[in-house]
Amino acid sequence: MVTTKFDVIIIGGGCGGVAAGIQSARLGIKTLIVEEAPWLGGMITAAGVSAFDGNKYALGGGIFGELRKKIEDYYGGVDKTFTGWISLTCFEPKIGKQFLNELAEKENNLTVWFETSLHEVLRENDTIYGVRLNMKDGHMEEVHTKVIVEATEYGDVLKFGDVPYRLGRDKKSVTGELNAPEEHDYEVQDITFCAILKKYDGVAPKVEPSSDYKYRKFINSTAEHSNSKDENYLNHKLHDWNSFISYASLPNNKYLLNWPFRANDYPTTEDIYENKKSRKNHYKKAKELTLDYVHYIQTKLGHPEWGLSTDEFPTEDNLPFIPYVRESRRVKGKVLLKEEDVIPAKNSFRPKLQKESIAVGDYFLDHHHSKFFVEPDERLIEPLPANAPFQIPLGCLIPQDVNGLVVAEKSISVTHIVNGCSRLQPVVMLTGQAAGALAALAVKNNCNPGDVDYKEVQTVLLDAGCQLFPYKDVWNSDPLFILVQSLALKGFYVDDNDYAFNADISVSKEELQKYLSLIEDDKIKNKLSSLSGKSRREVFKELYSAVFNIK
Repeated sequence: MVTTKFDVIIIGGGCGGVAAGIQSARLGIKTLIVEEAPWLGGMITAAGVSAFDGNKYALGGGIFGELRKKIEDYYGGVDKTFTGWISLTCFEPKIGKQFLNELAEKENNLTVWFETSLHEVLRENDTIYGVRLNMKDGHMEEVHTKVIVEATEYGDVLKFGDVPYRLGRDKKSVTGELNAPEEHDYEVQDITFCAILKKYDGVAPKVEPSSDYKYRKFINSTAEHSNSKDENYLNHKLHDWNSFISYASLPNNKYLLNWPFRANDYPTTEDIYENKKSRKNHYKKAKELTLDYVHYIQTKLGHPEWGLSTDEFPTEDNLPFIPYVRESRRVKGKVLLKEEDVIPAKNSFRPKLQKESIAVGDYFLDHHHSKFFVEPDERLIEPLPANAPFQIPLGCLIPQDVNGLVVAEKSISVTHIVNGCSRLQPVVMLTGQAAGALAALAVKNNCNPGDVDYKEVQTVLLDAGCQLFPYKDVWNSDPLFILVQSLALKGFYVDDNDYAFNADISVSKEELQKYLSLIEDDKIKNKLSSLSGKSRREVFKELYSAVFNIK
């Protein structure tokens, strides 16, 4: 067994892990990413979910924004990636992988070990200090470190490191969430083995069904083959073929098969998390479900021109390396983000302010459970409220009572309900980048991650162009960016129903008074009281100078 050392080790090279690794390395820290698959990127590449969900417009900053810009430029502009109605940015997985590799390879302080899996987490008392890894060539490597970042797809570091976590739906009396169930259960969001389809000239290579194929299980996945038009009974909208095939259209006549209605979502149980050896069998069944649905498209839906793309993944079955894992073990962190934290606060369009924010998101509470579509008397009922653009505070990345560990990916400290909006690719990349910054600063400051000042993390992230407060129209290239972000974290923010800053709107006396009420110094208040009627651009520049004592 060989022992090596890195300052920061990231277990998992998915989209959260790679963002963590790049950010840590950019801060001059010797960083290692350990990834089981042969590709970086996790759900957006190795799992094939190559249509970004949410964080539209200016909300997509940081390393996520860098990746998005590379993809847009490659295809010829923003309009060229708006190929499917599910997303403004649709792309081929291999192109996402190419650009993530480019970003990672630029960092001299970053090392990546592919096809390497976690064997053991090394812990002494309350401190995690290293890991043992199963290497690609068969030997085991012991690696010691100052900080580990949990960025696996299932939260395996939490399990292996005996770190307290949540799994399944949280009990209402524990979280206080209005829409949580009365009792805890292990209903976990479905995994999906996605597929990248291609429209062929003529007939595509035929996909043979599995021995368990029954076309009836896919009836009502679209209006093209349905036995009911009652959408209340079905519990979902019936889409026609054109709506279905344009849902996640990709450039170059390709399609991302990740259909939420009676298609290739694979029912997930506690077993796949707590019994790692079972995953191989579950993956086999999930792949069969997806291939059966492709066969159904070619036969029952009457579209033999659509088949598996053979130029995306270097796999024998042309499917992705890993499934899309929507929900993970979730750490018991210093802060638990709950339903009330992502829905509008009373008398506001926005949730309550998170002054320790390190990431933002804007996606709706979207859960995938195939049990939504079984017969009504057997159906899983999961009411979810309408949420609003939200923030994630630093404490969601820090476990309780465990040193040497930072948490990223879908294992951050949120409830099952909130996982529905925090699990999406852009948010995971942004929280990953924050995890990398926190880990690196802990190394630089020679302290535990929990002892790093949140303001220091925020400074790094703002300098990297990450939004910490959700304005959809203030890009990180705008001179106002750091100014309005910094003021928002102090409580000076615009609360309009379009979630925009709208820099050129004139500030009324009422709006100005709202800002001035946050200032205690009467001399400063009097000085700023004449600003009504000026644009928000002008007013916020004056507020920034006054609040931060800039002359």
